[in-house]
Amino acid sequence: MSLKRILALASSGAGDASCLAFAAQLAARHDAVVEVLPIYLDSAVDMIALGMTLGATLSRQAVEELAAAERELQERVTEVARRAANEADVVYGAGEGAPRLSVLGRGLRPALALSREAALADLVVVSQAAIDAAPGREVLGQALLADRAPVLVARGDPERLSGAAAIAWDGSAQAGRAVRAALPLLAMASRIHVLQCVSGLDPQAGDPDIAALNAYLKLHGVGAGEITLVEGADEGAALVAAAEGKEAGLLVAGAWGHSRLREFVFGGATRSFLRAGEGPSVLLAH
Repeated sequence: MSLKRILALASSGAGDASCLAFAAQLAARHDAVVEVLPIYLDSAVDMIALGMTLGATLSRQAVEELAAAERELQERVTEVARRAANEADVVYGAGEGAPRLSVLGRGLRPALALSREAALADLVVVSQAAIDAAPGREVLGQALLADRAPVLVARGDPERLSGAAAIAWDGSAQAGRAVRAALPLLAMASRIHVLQCVSGLDPQAGDPDIAALNAYLKLHGVGAGEITLVEGADEGAALVAAAEGKEAGLLVAGAWGHSRLREFVFGGATRSFLRAGEGPSVLLAH
């Protein structure tokens, strides 16, 4: 079990260092290739599009200033990426061989670029800081819901991925996809905890049998997880608290298992997972 192509999302913000550190460490561990996709807002394209809509044109000076700002953002991402690669002892720059980390150009709209690149990515990595603001929040939703890519929300120290891991298990298709995508990370964990919120189970949505999950984990050589049953009106908060109580550095969970309307009205466990910024890193799949 291993990761071979990882897509890291860089917003040219404070969260890039954490995101790229996680991606680089995973590349070193799995002999993988990391491609960094810039997702920062492109002010030049937006301004030009606005001018075309209004029937106006930008001055040459304005275009040059916007282009310079764009280059500065790209250079900022490149510098953080180079530093992350060096610290993880990973080759920096495009080319053959692995482990390797390189930065893609910011040519397409983030949504379009993400769809193209995520199609053959084993894992998408994004920082908590990036999803706390636009466009990271929208990109996260697209990666999970439209592109059906597994997403790791990176938090804290990447070394914590070698400690305890927790699985939020309800038997849903989403939770199953998350577990399958997380197998390379679960294999890295020192121990695994299977968490189940009794009040949040929906037997019609999937088989919540923990024995079946542990049998699957054993088949993949990961080992069975220790079972912990939790209760709470806020399913997501209860699961996060249980994971933190087990000192887990990773929480694996399905995302948006209920209808989007129900999630919008009642909040849903996924919202709690994403808001737990000081908790474990979260691997989500829809």
